[in-house]
Amino acid sequence: MKKKTLERKGECVSCGECCQRVRITSVYSHLIANHGSIDEARAYYSYRGIRLVESLPAIDRVMLEIDIPCSQLTADKKCRLHETPEKKPLICHKYPWFKDDIESCGYRFE
Repeated sequence: MKKKTLERKGECVSCGECCQRVRITSVYSHLIANHGSIDEARAYYSYRGIRLVESLPAIDRVMLEIDIPCSQLTADKKCRLHETPEKKPLICHKYPWFKDDIESCGYRFE
């Protein structure tokens, strides 16, 4: 049985919310090997201002976030590079890869 994948639809509405934090994908099995449990890892990271926002053991993935805004974000949360896409990093073009909790985001998954 093939797993159904969701397709990203929509477009960036320049809300700037995705630019407020750094999102890091880590390896679940490595995290458990180093910390012993998700709860221990969550405590360790939280003491450093990093949130463990999602653990997905079935696909060996953990999602971490830290509040560090992008240096290209203006005071009104607009991307200085939005109108010059050739200057934006690849990850900015690819975001989001999966449904996220940003209500103002113009992307959706179907």
